[in-house]
Amino acid sequence: MNWKGFAARVLVPVLPWRELPMTFALMVAGAAVAGLYGALHDQVTYTIGPEYFTRMKFDQFAWAEPEGVHPRIFAAVIGFLATWWVGALVVWILARVSLWHEFRLPPLREMVRAFMIVFLVAMATAAGGWLWGQWRKRTGYDEAWHSLMIPFGVERPEEFMTVAYIHNASYLGGMLGTVAALVYLAVARRRRRP
Repeated sequence: MNWKGFAARVLVPVLPWRELPMTFALMVAGAAVAGLYGALHDQVTYTIGPEYFTRMKFDQFAWAEPEGVHPRIFAAVIGFLATWWVGALVVWILARVSLWHEFRLPPLREMVRAFMIVFLVAMATAAGGWLWGQWRKRTGYDEAWHSLMIPFGVERPEEFMTVAYIHNASYLGGMLGTVAALVYLAVARRRRRP
């Protein structure tokens, strides 16, 4: 392996100009889909534990609060703002790795499937986060979690922690889903070769 060439391609990527418009279009689409996922995700988690938002997230995103809107709308705004960039980054990674191997983007259907893999893995891990939260309700939370919630004035710690587990699991799912999507694209690339 030519390590000098490898390092040069990683540190100073060369992208074909003809692929940039489609790459950016896919990034915008990925950002929109991820933002919508985040908005819907936060509607579900707001239903499970509103204090996660009212005691913490609303303060973190106070700069983005629309005037006089219902808390659920603000939760959706937070969900969008917290995830749109993940979708754009995931698409960039998928496209960048594909361009590295083939110097062209894979067919659109493969990119859509790869992004759907990320989406499905994120959903599955979010469900796993909910299950973990249900289990922790029965086994008790570590003292560190309780001391974390005291400054926020949390009155329903089980709901707060369940939502925290769901949110953390979703981000983990985005990372794991990206790896799974890269594997899918590698397999699809091999199948396309004569």
